[in-house]
Amino acid sequence: MNEQSTLNEFLDWWVETAIRENVRFNTYTAYRGYIDNHIKRLLGGCRLGEIKPMTIQQFVHTLSTDDKGLAAKTVRVIALMLSSALQCAADYEYISKNPCVRMRLPKVVEKEVDVFTQEEQSRIEAAIEQSDDNRTLGVIISLYTGLRIGELCGLRWENIDFESKVINIKKSLNRAENKNGGKNKTVMLEQEPKTANAKRMIPLTDFLRELLLKARAESNGRHVIAMPDGRHVHPRTLQMIYAKLLKSAGVAYRGYHTTRHTFASRAIEIGMDIKSVSEILGHANSTITINRYVHSLTEQKIKGMSMLNAYFCNKKAATIF
Repeated sequence: MNEQSTLNEFLDWWVETAIRENVRFNTYTAYRGYIDNHIKRLLGGCRLGEIKPMTIQQFVHTLSTDDKGLAAKTVRVIALMLSSALQCAADYEYISKNPCVRMRLPKVVEKEVDVFTQEEQSRIEAAIEQSDDNRTLGVIISLYTGLRIGELCGLRWENIDFESKVINIKKSLNRAENKNGGKNKTVMLEQEPKTANAKRMIPLTDFLRELLLKARAESNGRHVIAMPDGRHVHPRTLQMIYAKLLKSAGVAYRGYHTTRHTFASRAIEIGMDIKSVSEILGHANSTITINRYVHSLTEQKIKGMSMLNAYFCNKKAATIF
């Protein structure tokens, strides 16, 4: 490998040698897709030594404006991945320096998240009470803890401290590469969360603690949400249970992640501080939480200002009389 090698050749080496064994399988397959579907078609034939900052900037522009029209967030992910790869090329002295260092990336505008209204949430919870499928308990857990579906499916009874009233998030059920051979290329594995922040403790409400104690007494498996034979529930299976639950509740379908967004929005609505919400969700920092739930924060500000207005009016009335 040298500066006369094509970007195609280098990226194939990089993703298979430097990346594959060091990241989750989902990350590897995403990188492989970005390389094969986007980078190779636009830059793949370029020699490493021919790639200049202007080449990179044109690449970023084309990703945003050509017929595929990728979202700004996706463009940023692809460009930053390419920068990481070319930094590796620079580290190995295949090129003198990384041409991506000063690239300008499109700004990502955070979309307003979709949440269940309080009335919809009440109908969902009523449908869960009427359901004879114990696995619907998972939806209640997500609505009141903000757990991701993989974290929920990987949650074991040993991860719940009923005395201290906390849930310890230590594993997540994710699809991974099957390294044991066989016809299936991937398998579901319990893995540690991919970030340090995702490994966290979540306080348990009293009502949820009672529900979980009851469920544990009736459980015949190690997982909190389990199949009748005690095996863990596959995320896809839980998604189907969730879709059926929404239909029975008469609530329009939204993805399972809506339960997490709903938890965060409700927590902010009732006055929980942003840092606490951020830590419970496992966000890297509070800025992510603020940007994602700006609508709920705006409503909280309006409510706070109304209280301030009432304080002023009461104070004024007391002065007059």
